[in-house]
Amino acid sequence: MKIMILAGGNDQAALIQELRAKFENLEVILIDFAPNVVAAKYADKHIVESTMDLHKVKEIAIAEKVDYIMTACGDQPLLTMAVVSEELGLPCYLSKKQVLNLTNKMYMKKLMMENDIPTSKFKIFTSKDELDTTGLTYPLVVKPVDSNGSKGVRKVLNDAELHEFAKDAFRFTLTDTVIVEEFNEGFEISADFYVIDGKVQKVMWCQLNKFQVNDSTQVIYQSVIPPVLSEKASASLNEIANKIAKAYEVNNSPLLIQAIINGDDVRVIEFSARLGGGAKYKTIQNVTGFNVLRANLESMLGEVPEVKIQNTGKCYSRCHIYLTGGKFMAIEGLDELVKNGTIKEYVLTRPFGVNVNSPASSSDRVASVFIEANNQIDLDNKVKMAISTLKVLNENGNDILKRDMYL
Repeated sequence: MKIMILAGGNDQAALIQELRAKFENLEVILIDFAPNVVAAKYADKHIVESTMDLHKVKEIAIAEKVDYIMTACGDQPLLTMAVVSEELGLPCYLSKKQVLNLTNKMYMKKLMMENDIPTSKFKIFTSKDELDTTGLTYPLVVKPVDSNGSKGVRKVLNDAELHEFAKDAFRFTLTDTVIVEEFNEGFEISADFYVIDGKVQKVMWCQLNKFQVNDSTQVIYQSVIPPVLSEKASASLNEIANKIAKAYEVNNSPLLIQAIINGDDVRVIEFSARLGGGAKYKTIQNVTGFNVLRANLESMLGEVPEVKIQNTGKCYSRCHIYLTGGKFMAIEGLDELVKNGTIKEYVLTRPFGVNVNSPASSSDRVASVFIEANNQIDLDNKVKMAISTLKVLNENGNDILKRDMYL
């Protein structure tokens, strides 16, 4: 068995380890444009090419005679996986058409409107268009139609800000297209489902707490499980998941929905037929007992996974660690916090020795810690203890952890 893995981060490294646990005779070909990536040590061969170069990925897949092309937790590699697999006649749980509709916000929004899936009013623009917002009400959000990790996403309050930040959004799009949509008040939820034989099953929902970096930019610093939703909002979210699965023909696949909750009102931001990034699969397994990464692997192999979810009645949080900016040399306190039971586990998301910006998107995280508690008060206390104990050091030994997010 020879399998090509697209992208070389922590999530893909975990996917390779799941593959090795399943198959004795396995050869893994890793594709990532960066020469030093986490997943490389788990692969048999690392070819330094961009996963966005469809022609090159196809060329390598043919030369290596791979049986499958796989990835985990990212939209752009997901598109490459589906397109190249379809062109080569390789098995894949998603078609090119499905992934285009699920990864490009322009197609996604249009299908939402056609299928009565509640979302913000929006307009689509290319760089040649006049940014005419007639019919939309400020505040607005401008974002690339084909980017992820919050890159190029800005909240704007007037025409001047829109024109300024649209330039940034165009920098992050490969298709010269941005979307401008109305901003919805409320809190954001990330809802994971799994669709098996047409049945949509709830896996885990979490509330995403965001830090206001400036007037136009927010970053997610914490996810809290379970979120507090009204019965009507919960019912609406389940109904929306079923509508999405039917409209986008999602089956034997994960389904990730991001939405804004305001009282009983639910508005969909976006969704995809993949797992969330940043080691979210670990959070899901810790909270529910369900190995969703293995299930996703089984879907990619054409198998039908079994979805079993346990409810512990506990409270959980994954806290993301950002820096004030500087060279990321070390983190102190992680093992101590695991030993004394404050945190259950941690994941490093950036290697030591790299320069890291102050937070502008989720890609600026350097680590995340997972915390479990019997109730919300206990959870809040553990989060405070973790953040006050941890130190992130630069090359001069100075602490550069950005604590004000949690104050």
